[in-house]
Amino acid sequence: MMRGSKLDEILTLLFMLLAIGTVVCFFLGAAYRTEVLVVGGIAVAIRIVQYILRYFY
Repeated sequence: MMRGSKLDEILTLLFMLLAIGTVVCFFLGAAYRTEVLVVGGIAVAIRIVQYILRYFY
């Protein structure tokens, strides 16, 4: 996968939306701690997959 490809842009957009969701859940309070960890973990996993795809394809 090359930088600037359609899949790369979609994964970047999805990562950014999840990162924003993580920050929003974080500032909403301690009641959303599990959501912060889940949404943040998914965002990190997507970013790792994106870097792996960039490296191999």
